[in-house]
Amino acid sequence: MHRRRTAATLAGAAVLAALTAPAAVAATPAPTGPPGPFTTCGTPGAPGFLTTRACIEVNGLQVRLFGQAYPTDPAWVPQNVGFKLSGTAPGLPPGPALYTTVLVPAGGTSVGEILTTATCGSSVTANFSVDNGGWPPSTATVTVTVPC
Repeated sequence: MHRRRTAATLAGAAVLAALTAPAAVAATPAPTGPPGPFTTCGTPGAPGFLTTRACIEVNGLQVRLFGQAYPTDPAWVPQNVGFKLSGTAPGLPPGPALYTTVLVPAGGTSVGEILTTATCGSSVTANFSVDNGGWPPSTATVTVTVPC
């Protein structure tokens, strides 16, 4: 009888230890597939009335080119400004540049959008500039390699 109690006590202790011990964490493999979205903006263009930045957002093989424009003068009054956005990628036919006029508020704004698909490992370049007669140029460029 004493052996049965000892065995039962040991079995109970083992169950209790198993219930209170931290669970083993199973290793899970890293997800596969295209990388998630990321955005890269280049160095600002030469300051003029506005500072410009060219940006590229990549989501898998989908690519979005756009620009950012920020006034350099704290007393900036919101006004319409003309811009030019263009891009290149090896293996893709050159697309037409996007010319657009946008109301630029004191806090700056995102400008334009060119959507395309790029091949894995290719380099995509965005060019963004002020296209407003009589204004000093403020051209910005950025290049991103589309990850595999």
